[in-house]
Amino acid sequence: MIKPKIPVATYRIQFNQQFRFEDAQKLVPYLSNLGISDLYASPIFKARQGSIHGYDVVDPSCLNPELGSEADFDALVHQLKDDGMGLLLDIVPNHMAAIPENPWWMDVLNKGQNSPFAAFFDTHWLNFRGSRGKSTGHRRFFDIGDLIGIRVEDIRVFEATHSLALHLVANHQVTGLRIDHIDGLYDPLEYLLRLQQSVKSHLKEAGKGLDFYVIVEKILSGDEAIPEEWPIFGTTGYDFANRLNALFVDSRGAEALDKIYSRFTGSQVAFDDVVYEKKRQVIAELFPGEIKALGRRLAYLAHQNSRIVNLSPKALTKAITGVTACLAIYRTYVRTLTVSPQDKLRLERATAEAQRRNPEINAETLDFLKRVLTLDFQHSYTSEQKETWLSFVLRWQQLTGAIMAKGFEDTALYGYNRLVSLNEIGGNPRSVGLSIDDFHHQNTARLERWPHALNATSTHDTKRSEDVRARINVLSEIPEEWEKHLIQWHQWNQPKKCKVNGLLVPEPNIEILLYQTLLGAWPLVLDEVSDFKERLKTYMVKAVREAKVYTSWLSPNSDYESALIAFLESILESYGQNEFLGDFLQFQKQVAFHGALNSLAQALLKITLPGVPDFYQGMELWDFSLVDPDNRRPVNFERRKEYLDYFVEREVQGQQLLAQQALNSWEDGRVKLYVTYKALNIRKSCKDIFQDGEYILLKVEGRKQEHVCAFVRSKGEKWFIIAIPRLTTMLVRTGAMPVGQGVWGDDLLLLPEGAPDRWLNIFTGEGLRISSAGRRLTLSNVLSTFPVALLKSL
Repeated sequence: MIKPKIPVATYRIQFNQQFRFEDAQKLVPYLSNLGISDLYASPIFKARQGSIHGYDVVDPSCLNPELGSEADFDALVHQLKDDGMGLLLDIVPNHMAAIPENPWWMDVLNKGQNSPFAAFFDTHWLNFRGSRGKSTGHRRFFDIGDLIGIRVEDIRVFEATHSLALHLVANHQVTGLRIDHIDGLYDPLEYLLRLQQSVKSHLKEAGKGLDFYVIVEKILSGDEAIPEEWPIFGTTGYDFANRLNALFVDSRGAEALDKIYSRFTGSQVAFDDVVYEKKRQVIAELFPGEIKALGRRLAYLAHQNSRIVNLSPKALTKAITGVTACLAIYRTYVRTLTVSPQDKLRLERATAEAQRRNPEINAETLDFLKRVLTLDFQHSYTSEQKETWLSFVLRWQQLTGAIMAKGFEDTALYGYNRLVSLNEIGGNPRSVGLSIDDFHHQNTARLERWPHALNATSTHDTKRSEDVRARINVLSEIPEEWEKHLIQWHQWNQPKKCKVNGLLVPEPNIEILLYQTLLGAWPLVLDEVSDFKERLKTYMVKAVREAKVYTSWLSPNSDYESALIAFLESILESYGQNEFLGDFLQFQKQVAFHGALNSLAQALLKITLPGVPDFYQGMELWDFSLVDPDNRRPVNFERRKEYLDYFVEREVQGQQLLAQQALNSWEDGRVKLYVTYKALNIRKSCKDIFQDGEYILLKVEGRKQEHVCAFVRSKGEKWFIIAIPRLTTMLVRTGAMPVGQGVWGDDLLLLPEGAPDRWLNIFTGEGLRISSAGRRLTLSNVLSTFPVALLKSL
């Protein structure tokens, strides 16, 4: 059995015409010095001409020539190997671009069902009309008509679409695979089993077991868990990002934000109701053809049974719409005639909720639908009838994830703006945060089941960068102060609003989104403000179109959008009588400082907690990006290289001075890079501890218990202690670091039996000894001069 290469840390690169293989090759030595073990590449196969992301593949059997030649790719791989690094490759098994550049697709358009590629694409031949219009007769990627679903469940399609990926694996050029949109596949488990077996075959390996590093883009909702039988190492990390973010939300303040949000918007709407209505909206606007087809198919199944009468396609379409809108997860994973208890429970809950929300739906109709979805057959059913029911469920499961993505991620998350740092993929916008004890419990569970899943904090799909979320979280600590400013800003800026069809724009729900966005993303560098204002305009137009209330992508309302942009420009004018801007800038400084402390703590936790730390390009410095395409902007890697070279050169002169210099100039982001560099290289040199070592939570004795999260990572005689502050507005004033006796007093960090006596602070070079009174460390010594701590046993 081959031994999978488990990354120490991954660094996500977005390839396109502006960043090619040769650019990545030049970056490799910097990433290696930073402590990265694996380059994590966006899709590199031939994509639509000018693609900025690579997910619109037109030919998976060759490299994208816009990224460079085969020789350029080989040079990148050789550079990676020279620096002891691997390559984690993002592949797209669910869809391709249905455009003239796709030779397989054009052959199908020309020859129809006589094309050798006719079975490659997920088409419905009674309805097939090529790529024109919204209802095109083929399964789409979400609602995008020119991204067509491919039938990777067919072995011929699998082999054709994976030939190059498997060739790169066989040649040891690719050391891991990231699977895009696993929930779009007909049978995810079958696909993953086939993938692992194909890898073994190409590597000429035999035997069973989890042999190759594979992670999947899987969005977990609520208490949902990854199916245990999937042969993977975990997810790409949305679940981790949301748990980590919630640690920095003050639960008491979050509850106060509920009332603030309701008072400001004049609405008592619950987030669950928003999600339900938005899912129904996207079904009606984006997926009407698909849902009606399922209704007709259900009617056919109903009429197979003579005892079921009066179940019309219209009634069944309404029922399947209601149940789909009430499904609390992206999809179920029914694949045989046996439904798992977890899936059955979720389907029963969705059906019951659909009945509650739609009392007018005939109970018999919903009961029949529930029986179909849970495969609750009558004894008289033939094998053929049972397979027909299963086929319906398999098809429905491919659609529910797309509806959840469009209804929840791309609509509801822009329509409920209580604390938008919680509005993330797989997140819970109604959350009141996560206690330290619950955080430790979840980390322990992660170590037991998914120790090598990715620890992501920003991705190409996140709605806001990690640093933007870290700032906005601060509002949960100071809700009264936030409301005071919010009301004042609203009053000052009311005259700057324009009326559009009787509506003052922006309405309060978008106004509160705008103010939080400004607080979260306002630049620390004056020279960047002008560019930020333009980026903000683009973002706000996207946000209101996604919200789908007064404008949308399908029906843009230019008058509304123009009024919104005019308001934005007016409140940010730096001349004349603009009371808002001065007050905002003062408050923003407070939020930015404490947000920076949150970001430092997040960075250290990501690197040291169970899982593989993943860095999205550029995030080793402050990065205040918003949703794509804003987060795909070019990264200034030269500045990052200069900062890292400075640390490496000056480190020999004394770490304490270097750490203090980084702190003193915290606005330029060097302190975040310093924490990342030092912690990653420790992880790299002691990877066995951080990959498989114990995780032991540490208690704090004293008055600051809720302000410290601390734990041990250990293996054998090697120990590390990690300690970070949280909710820092209650600890220090703006500009003062949470360090020393004046902040931590006599509070103690309690160590377990067997803990070493002597420790070294990795960031400052300071030595520490445990208290003579017992196995304790004084917090004021642990955090004496630097706001986060990584201690190594001596």
